[in-house]
Amino acid sequence: MKNLFTVILCAFAISAGAQIGIGTTSPTSTLDVRGSISLNYRAFTSSTTAASTDNTLLFTGTSAASLTLPDATGCAGRVYSIKNASLASPLPVLTIATTSSQTIDGASSWLLNDSKEILTVISDGANWNITSSGVAKTRNNYVLVQSAADFPAPVSGVITLAAGTTYEVNGTIYLTSKINLNGCYLVGMDANNDKLIYTPGSGELFTGTKGGSIKTLTLAAITTGSKLFNLDMGATETLLFRDNIVGNCKDVGLVKGGYIVFFSVVNYSANTNGITYQDVSHLLLDNTAWFSTNSNTYEKLVGSFTMVEKLGGFSNAVSTNSAVGFDVSGVTSISDAATFRNTALMGTGTRVYGSFSGKWEVECPGITTEKDDVASGNLYLTSTNTTSFSGTNVPTKVLGSTSATGLFRVSSSANNRLVYDGIKTRRFSVVASVSVTSQSANKYFSFYIYKNGVKLPESEQAMRLSTGVDKGSLTITCTVQLSTNDYIEVWAANTSDNSSMTVETMNMAIK
Repeated sequence: MKNLFTVILCAFAISAGAQIGIGTTSPTSTLDVRGSISLNYRAFTSSTTAASTDNTLLFTGTSAASLTLPDATGCAGRVYSIKNASLASPLPVLTIATTSSQTIDGASSWLLNDSKEILTVISDGANWNITSSGVAKTRNNYVLVQSAADFPAPVSGVITLAAGTTYEVNGTIYLTSKINLNGCYLVGMDANNDKLIYTPGSGELFTGTKGGSIKTLTLAAITTGSKLFNLDMGATETLLFRDNIVGNCKDVGLVKGGYIVFFSVVNYSANTNGITYQDVSHLLLDNTAWFSTNSNTYEKLVGSFTMVEKLGGFSNAVSTNSAVGFDVSGVTSISDAATFRNTALMGTGTRVYGSFSGKWEVECPGITTEKDDVASGNLYLTSTNTTSFSGTNVPTKVLGSTSATGLFRVSSSANNRLVYDGIKTRRFSVVASVSVTSQSANKYFSFYIYKNGVKLPESEQAMRLSTGVDKGSLTITCTVQLSTNDYIEVWAANTSDNSSMTVETMNMAIK
């Protein structure tokens, strides 16, 4: 009786407005279903033909097979969804075939030869047309994080990310537990909207001995006593930190150890204390931006490094915030080389604290250039001394006490000696001037620049003193290639006899 009543209602609906409602008495479409829908599903493992009772067909076989579509002329509007769901390896191909020489989007057949590939077709009364196709792929080892509960459960207050997994942060997430990156990717799609905020008054957001990758996020440790980083990484670990915003941290913290630490395109603002890098093998800092809203020391280097590269970006240190842009006072050694280039140093605060060793090449707006290419030095005679010769035309080093000045990557380890302390082999211009007196008249003297005790013949200059009271002067110029610890001196020879001379004044400079 109930079924008869339903049929009568349906008939009434059809005759009244050609609309049928299921779960509603006010349908708004030809068929209006206010509830779930069940469509027929069939799995198959070998070749088969799609029946009129089929809708969704899943191939799960282990060897190649075909699915034949029925005659399209007898089922206009019919829809089939077909998926190659086989788990076999190699993947068996599923061929979608037709009858009566009909086509699938103009093709006589269609292949599903990718894992989880799907094809949906509809009959137009003559042939089959594709309404959708593609590979239904999902990311392996991937977690979408929209709340703290989407992370692995913390153990003793530490969330250890699952190795080999990418965690995508979506939205703002407040955390009370630390994170052990465990070599994973922690990423966002929009750093302005995808955020991790650490709220406890102690501890750090990123902890442990493992590196990983952190990209396109806003990150903060907002409570006094907390840090963003407190990492002590193993010697082979890598930490990649890029395209992030670091703001309102009470302490950005410590990154220690690791083989490669790479911070790139990072925006720092309103942080009370900056970041310390300690004992990192290869430290790369590219295009980091430190705004004037930061306080105290922005970036500090401590301990031993193989190499350091800091390129681009800017650092605006303001004295009212006790700001220090870049602190290298704690560096104990750099075994290879260090580069600090094209970073704009601005502000009324301390732009650089500490001194750069000879391993550094520094060339930034706002601070003095320091590199081997600008090495220079000068020495001058402070007291005279008689220079004696053992024979005619036998050169000897010019004697006398000298003092050095204006030394940069050049030292003076002995009187009348300039030593190159730089690392890069380069050519220098040498200019030396002397004034000389002789014991007697008509004496000829030649002067040279010696490198490492070896005469540079091209530097020779000569003078003649007509009387014993004459004071002659001349200038020696040449170029010389110097490597680390090479040195130059002024030497002279009496080409007349072996009588002595006295150099009254002498000045030598290299640059």
